[in-house]
Amino acid sequence: MPELSPYPARPVITRRRFAAASGSIAAFLAAGLPVPGPGDALAQDDRPLVAVSTPVLADIAAQVAGNRAEVYPVIPSMADPHTWEPSPRDVLRVTESATFISMGASLEPFVEAGGWRRAVADAGIPQLVLADHMELIAVDKVIDHGDHVHDLREGDPHVWLDPRKVLEMLPVLVAHLSRVDPDGASAFAANADAYAGELEALDAELESDFAAIPVDRRHLIVFHDAYTYFAARYGFEVIGIVLPNPNTEVSAGELAELQETIEETGINVVFAEPQFNTDVLSVLVEENGVVIAELMTDTFTDDVTTYLDLMRFNRDSLVAHLGAV
Repeated sequence: MPELSPYPARPVITRRRFAAASGSIAAFLAAGLPVPGPGDALAQDDRPLVAVSTPVLADIAAQVAGNRAEVYPVIPSMADPHTWEPSPRDVLRVTESATFISMGASLEPFVEAGGWRRAVADAGIPQLVLADHMELIAVDKVIDHGDHVHDLREGDPHVWLDPRKVLEMLPVLVAHLSRVDPDGASAFAANADAYAGELEALDAELESDFAAIPVDRRHLIVFHDAYTYFAARYGFEVIGIVLPNPNTEVSAGELAELQETIEETGINVVFAEPQFNTDVLSVLVEENGVVIAELMTDTFTDDVTTYLDLMRFNRDSLVAHLGAV
């Protein structure tokens, strides 16, 4: 997958700004990138370029921005935001943007990395951290990823898995984009109102469709601990997590615990995610007859390319595998 998304280039990059973005021109030369000079990268239109950390959040922001901005995800599809690291091109790209929007709450550790943080600060890029404007569910858990710590005690960042939390994002996005592009304020508000209607319809649709899953089967064994908001909204319970720490292998003890959970509950479905390697689940398949299904959280695929698609994909998967038999 290419490192650079094919979005139009933005403002002229001077040598001074380029150096600030990379921290060192040598880093770009080492990466095989030409050192640009004045006039090397010209905007194709006058719309502001809006950088958003993940594909899911970028899609939500794009619904508010409409055609008044060019919105792009910094992290490509099929990448894990918890572990993804930017290339020199990615760092340069964000310094060409009018703003950078992230979730925060430890979802995207790269944002706090020295090179990225310095580049954004030196280029004077306005930032919006959505978690700073939302009420998060605190989870008594700290996940050590080796090179960083994911402290869920500050609040679980996976808010978008509840459409009602996405509704909370909309006025925040409208206000921020209106500061970036004051002339677009009325358009942003109208776009948000229209999208709010779609989100409310989605929420009602999901609530109705999940009625096909008996209460005693609304138990989730998931690959990744991301379903706090989803479970709270739709009456599910997360009873097992395959990888409490995605950077480590599953231990024999953890596998044994999952097997015990499967035997005790009769829930023989494990919901994996497309960005993770599921080879570790082969033991459960062979010894317990476990079915490997799929849910989506942090990213898109070739077939699922919008937030609304993602939520409906999850709905279809859950109903198919947990619905009345």
